[in-house]
Amino acid sequence: MNPRVISAGETVAAYSHGKVVGDLLFTSGITAHDPVTGFVRGGTIEEETAYAFELLESILATAGSSLSDLVQVQVFLDDIEQDFQGFDATYKKVVPAPYPPRATLGATLPGYRIEMLVTAYVGGQE
Repeated sequence: MNPRVISAGETVAAYSHGKVVGDLLFTSGITAHDPVTGFVRGGTIEEETAYAFELLESILATAGSSLSDLVQVQVFLDDIEQDFQGFDATYKKVVPAPYPPRATLGATLPGYRIEMLVTAYVGGQE
């Protein structure tokens, strides 16, 4: 098995956007970091969530996958008490049903409101 590294542009540290192993894509943490400006995009949890999903869709497309192929989603919210409802409302608009299994946790995210990791099916593409 030869893992395939997925790149969707510049990263801010030493990591790749994702890696395909077999039929699965594993992503690094995806935030609302705009790779063009270098700043966080959005001022609300809804805006940051929507932009993080735009970036995720780009990574998925590069790997030959889509939001319909999500196997599992792990979400970290900087202020889970304040932001969960806004995040969840945006998630429901973006992610097609049936929804994949998801964990949503509170975490300290310096400069970001949301970070997410996903596993997606890529259909055995080489």
